Amino acid sequence: MTNPTKPLVVFQNCILRPQHFAKEIFPNPTTLTILPTQKWAITGTHKTRFLEALAGRYTAIPAESRSYPFLEKSVWPASVTSLVTFATDIKPAYLSARYESYREPEDVDLASFLKKSLGSATDGKSPEEQMQVYESVVKRLGLEPLLSQWIVTLSNGQMRRARIARGLLSSPKMLLADEPFLGLDPVSTSTLSQLLGELAPAPQVILGLRAHEPIPDWISHVGVVDESGLIKGGTRDEVGEKLQELLDRRTSIFIDRSYNFKAAKLLPPIRPGIDSIIDIDYITIAYKGNVVLKNLKWTVRRGERWHLRGNNGTGKSTLLSVITADHPQSWNSKIRLFNEPRKVGHQNYFSINKVIGHASPEIHAIFPSTLTAFQTVSTGFTVGSFLPPSSVSHVAGMLTKEEQTKRIHGLLEYFNVNPETLFSDLTLNDQKLALFMRAIVKNPEILILDEAFSGMNDESIFRCKQFVDDWGGTVIAIGHVEDEIPRCSKYIRLHGGENLAEQGDVE
Repeated sequence: MTNPTKPLVVFQNCILRPQHFAKEIFPNPTTLTILPTQKWAITGTHKTRFLEALAGRYTAIPAESRSYPFLEKSVWPASVTSLVTFATDIKPAYLSARYESYREPEDVDLASFLKKSLGSATDGKSPEEQMQVYESVVKRLGLEPLLSQWIVTLSNGQMRRARIARGLLSSPKMLLADEPFLGLDPVSTSTLSQLLGELAPAPQVILGLRAHEPIPDWISHVGVVDESGLIKGGTRDEVGEKLQELLDRRTSIFIDRSYNFKAAKLLPPIRPGIDSIIDIDYITIAYKGNVVLKNLKWTVRRGERWHLRGNNGTGKSTLLSVITADHPQSWNSKIRLFNEPRKVGHQNYFSINKVIGHASPEIHAIFPSTLTAFQTVSTGFTVGSFLPPSSVSHVAGMLTKEEQTKRIHGLLEYFNVNPETLFSDLTLNDQKLALFMRAIVKNPEILILDEAFSGMNDESIFRCKQFVDDWGGTVIAIGHVEDEIPRCSKYIRLHGGENLAEQGDVE
């Protein structure tokens, strides 16, 4: 099916279009040859589109300007390439399903989820050989302890490892992994990078990396892609100057561009009140005897900015779900919000979340795709629902409908998102922006940002961080990449299991 001596992909003055008569994906024609002995990474603002083109998507004009010489002529390239972009496959029925014994018909355990992607018998492997591949990939990605867990209970980083594994189990000849390290802690990143580097030539691996991400040592060649197309491709040394230009351009966003912006223009100052926002007094969270959080004591004061740290699976999402009352064990008098003990009858889910804004991968996964960007942001004025408010919401501090509308339009204009575009038609960057605006629009007392900026482009991250810096509320942020969280002055690091958390000031 393949010839290891021939080039993987050849672009020769290739024009790419989504359809034959549509506008070009890139205005400049593409010329590039990728050899099987080379290990490539694609970076730049439009890397994802280029990876899609490598995977055989889009129409090549003329048809012979894109070829895959290493494949037999009878093989369609898209049938033997796997492009992993980390879009969520399974949507849980609701956020708290991650923490309860609830399951829906489409929910499966990780083992079943992965085995569905084993290659068919036509790829030349016997069922026994396929199981050997399955067991090897599962072991090397550290997924063995998770095989019996339901998909909805996996952390964001664990799910990313599972998706990489599934991409490998489909027996592709070429694996294109777009931002494979997004959401992974350093240990998982190192493990996954080593695995990907050792895979070639079965399959060949091409990475998509963000401009500021370190390029793995095993990568030999780099392609830089912007809105015009491929602007440079070659060895790391040959492309080094262009990569530095890309980083310098990114840095200039933070130095040279002034937005003359103050969050107060869109949101009023946070009202003064009780200094202690969250008090957690030695709580322990366990599932069927397995301890997730051990004797946790934590106080968050008004206006503090906390970085919630920890490797994947150490309980970060669980802790946030305790704060937001999504967790069944969150009704505990040892948890106090604004000095009021968490008790049924004294507080409820709606009164708690009335003062909390929240953006996370889980909310992104279950958010309705049929709402416009304007409607998406407007749901921030409601609690416990993704339906746009039909009337003035008490959550908004008794803003009139006109005032709510003005605030939403102000945010959409600042973040440059078209209010009429459907959520499903927004780019990943703009979807993340819309959900950030949804979290902030009601001017919450507490803003929870769980990987909220991951997947955004550099300019959007800068704008969001600038907004949060200028805003006066309390922030709890999760993120493994320092560039993708707002400025924080304190941290709490979870270690999972019986291990106690550590806290301190950010240096």
